[in-house]
Amino acid sequence: MPPERAQIRMVPRPSGGLAPACPVAGAERQEPDASSERFERLYAEHFEFVWRSLRLLGVEESALADVTQDVFGTVARQLSSFEGRSSLRTWVFGIVENTAANHRRRRARKLDRLQPLDEEHPAGDPSPHARAEGKEAADLIVRFCAELEDGRRAVFVLGLLEGVPAAEIAASLGLPVNTVYTRMHALRQALKQRLEEREVEQ
Repeated sequence: MPPERAQIRMVPRPSGGLAPACPVAGAERQEPDASSERFERLYAEHFEFVWRSLRLLGVEESALADVTQDVFGTVARQLSSFEGRSSLRTWVFGIVENTAANHRRRRARKLDRLQPLDEEHPAGDPSPHARAEGKEAADLIVRFCAELEDGRRAVFVLGLLEGVPAAEIAASLGLPVNTVYTRMHALRQALKQRLEEREVEQ
């Protein structure tokens, strides 16, 4: 769950959670039109995906709110040019990737330690030990992702974490489908090995 910041107004989400109020759509209109409604739907559906992906792509927690708004500002400007050659999710991810890369270049420093990937609505009431283990595993995944070169990082986020079909990833990244499958397999094995090494260390 993104931390609430003083300058961001929090609004209810359809899932019952909270997200920052849409920073772009409708800001200069009294009456919503089709394009602003389309953007607001996209914002509601993809906010958590964008936030989670930015964390995995090296944006430190303190900058997530600002960089997320940068992403959706670009989405709002470019949405009318979206031609449907890929899914909206992979199109948005391309913008996320570019925005995160620009942010990393500006910051020019190592990835900060991030919180676990998903702290929202935990099932039941996990013990402190279970929560600590979950945080350690999530931190390991963030570090693992940060070590990947850009092309493999995109496959890791989209394929292994978000469950995007290989054919869709291939079309989005301009790769052969077999290459995507090969990378997904190699990444899955590398992550499995990293997790097993963590278990041995404990």
